[in-house]
Amino acid sequence: MIDQELSTRIRQRSRQSGIWLGLAMGLAIFIALTGFIWLYARLAPVFSDFVSRLPAATPTATVTVTPERTPLASGSAARTPTPPATPATTPTLAWEPTHRVAQGARVNFRAGPGTQYDVVATLDPGTELRFLGEQEQVGNATWLHLELPDGRDGWIRTVDLELIRR
Repeated sequence: MIDQELSTRIRQRSRQSGIWLGLAMGLAIFIALTGFIWLYARLAPVFSDFVSRLPAATPTATVTVTPERTPLASGSAARTPTPPATPATTPTLAWEPTHRVAQGARVNFRAGPGTQYDVVATLDPGTELRFLGEQEQVGNATWLHLELPDGRDGWIRTVDLELIRR
């Protein structure tokens, strides 16, 4: 009888201890997560200098053409077809650089995102390039798809580039 009473009390204390341990762990996780978020918010301006900010994609102009309607003469049996409207040409935007090769050594301008691709050109520091809206993560490096003023395109790692701010 004593053993059964003792084992019942031990089980109850064990359950209570488990509940308190679970609550303490939940509180510790909540405090750690809140602290991380607070610390991240405080340090974000410091680390933003190390994160590449890619420019927004260049807008493209769209032209909507609505065909004109010509009134029909009353009583005419045959309709004369109207020629289809010729679409207006979309204005081409001037080539504007978004990045430049960072100061330091010359940089390889490659045919694809990675060092295994052929070198299209070797660019001097300060060479201006235009971002084509495509980037790819290869290993620990992020590669951007860029275009030279002469129209050749290729890839360069973000660490070798500077963003041109306008």
